Parts: sequence; C-alpha cells; structure tokens
Amino acid sequence: MAEEILEGYKMRKKKYTVIGAGNGGLVTAGYIFLKGYKVSLYNRSENRIKHIRENGYNIKFGNLINKIKPDYVGTNLSAAVSDSDVIIIVITANGHEDIAKNIAPYLKDGQIILLVPGRTCGVLLFSQTLKKAGCKANVIIAEANTLFFAARLSELCMIEIKGVKINVSVSALHSCDTDCVINILADVFPNLIKADSFLDTSFSNIGAIFHPTIFLLNKERIIRKEKFNFYTDGLTKQIAHYIEKIDFEFKSIATAIGVNSLSVRDWLNSRYGLPQSTIYEMIKFNPTYKDILAPTTINHRYVWDDIPTGLVPMSSFGKNLGIPTPTIDYFIKEGSKLLDIDFRSEGRTLHKLGLSPDNLISDLMEYSH
Repeated sequence: MAEEILEGYKMRKKKYTVIGAGNGGLVTAGYIFLKGYKVSLYNRSENRIKHIRENGYNIKFGNLINKIKPDYVGTNLSAAVSDSDVIIIVITANGHEDIAKNIAPYLKDGQIILLVPGRTCGVLLFSQTLKKAGCKANVIIAEANTLFFAARLSELCMIEIKGVKINVSVSALHSCDTDCVINILADVFPNLIKADSFLDTSFSNIGAIFHPTIFLLNKERIIRKEKFNFYTDGLTKQIAHYIEKIDFEFKSIATAIGVNSLSVRDWLNSRYGLPQSTIYEMIKFNPTYKDILAPTTINHRYVWDDIPTGLVPMSSFGKNLGIPTPTIDYFIKEGSKLLDIDFRSEGRTLHKLGLSPDNLISDLMEYSH
C-alpha cells in the first residue's frame, strides 16, 4: 500500500489537516501554510479558535512575523479531515484515544496519520482504538518522538518559535511504511529521520523523562505560583541526577526488548546540536530552553499527560520483563498523590495497548516489519 500512496501523491499537491490548536498545533499548521500547502485546522473547543477563524494568527521567528490564514478553521472533524491526505495530530497524548474514536468514521484509504508526538506507543494505542471503533479505512499511522518546534504564545494570536529541532525521529506502526511517510512529508519537514521502529520513538520519550521530574521536584514553588524558568531555574544537579536515573531505567527496558533508543544526552545532542556534556549542563544551558516559564498550577500536562502516557507504560514493560523501575515508580506515585488520580489504572497499560503479558516481546516485534 505504501508504494501506491507515494506514487499517487507525486501526481498532485497534498492537502494537510492539523488537529489541535495549542502552541504546537498552531506553529505546525502555520509552517505548512507558509510552505504553500492547503491546511485545515481543527480544534475541539470553539473558544480556542473563534478569534483565529475570524482574524488568523501570527508566527514570530526571530524578528520575522508571518500572518497565517488556514483554509479551514473549525470544530467539524469531518470537514477538517475528509479531503485531507496527511493528518497531523498535535495534542496532549492523553487525547489520542478520544481523537481516534471520533475520527474513525471519516478516514479514507491512503491517508497518513502522524502523531506529534506519540509519546510511548501512541501509534499502537491509536491503531487499537480505530479497530475497536470499526474503522475499515486502510491508513498509515506514524508517530514522531517529539514536537517539531519549541514554541510559546507570546501575546494574543502570536506564537513565538523558540527553537527548531534539527532532527525528529519518525516511525510508522509497521516499520515497512516509515520510508513512505518520510518521503511524503520531506518537502515540508526535511528534518524527519527514520527510526528503526515505533519502539525507538516510544522509548525516546524525553517529555516523560524531563517534565514530571522537574515539575514534581519543584511542586512547592509551583503551588506558590512562583515565577521561574522551568528548565533553567527549575533544574538543579540533584534533579538532573533523578533524570539520569529515569534515563537509565528507560534504556534498561529498551535494551531488554532489543531497542537501541537514544539516551538523554544523545537526544539533546541530535535534536539541538548541543555538545556532549553532563545532563545538567546540556539542559541548563540549552538556549532553546531559555525563558520558558514554569507552570503556575499543579493541574498541568507535565503531570496528567506525561505520567500516564510515558511513565506508566514504561513501568508496565519493566514489571513484565523483571526490570526494576524504582525512580519511574516514585514519580508515578508522587504525581498520582498530587492530583489524586490513579495514573496506573488510567495510563497506557499493556492491556490498553493490546499487548499480551505472556508474549510481550514477540507481540512488539511483529510491528518491526
């Protein structure tokens, strides 16, 4: 199927849909628009996009400001995706399941769905959900391991790009389809690189390593609504040590499954071009992380998204494989206690991912072809 899709797209100009009008979605849609392609922007909430539909929005990169006017802006999912070739989903990962359920009736053969990012096993959950929803369309589902850009809302309808990732790893659910995805998106996103499988992108889920750790170890400052820069002021050598311990647990699980995932240091080097150093120095002095303010509420995606979609599945894999994950488990427990949510039951467990505890590795390896 992948070859037929690729050949078909050579005959005409592609149409894109971006799902999610948060910072990541707006900058992604804007970037596609500036490349000269038709792009639709969907958001579940009308409040978020009402002003954008009427007036468009601006993207600022350095001293350059561009006006963005997508071809469609709205809350009608059918209108947003039915005529689209590539659907890029840029939302918090805990919304992947709902989007899959809602989008299932409108998908058509040959469409490409890209989760940006997929977090841990996003493509697997999305695929399972489409099947349960009765979707018959022959689509390719892929995931990136990080957002394309670091961006923040600097003022009303002005998205400021703080940094652009040099490389973004991408994998389709079935590895044999990955080249097709990268080739189709190359004219818009030339920084995409092929991962061996979605396990590579899933186990390089840096958000799950960074966000809950820095957040929960600064929770008293956040509760006080103290103003500080999340990555620079919020990071101490002790917190960097916890990040290193979680990184070790991620790598141990990946190695047991046979995946050569990127370490935190290698990820920072490849994505931002930072020279190799300690985790503390590479995060602390990353210019892209400068002036990114910490949240001022405990009810934040760094906890309610990154823990259930990143730490919980990694803990589940570790337990199944007999690999201790004490640091991961500590932050799952602390996040659950802080928000009074049982993230272990709500998160991406083996059962929710459609994986058999008795055949975990063989189930996962089926997708490497």
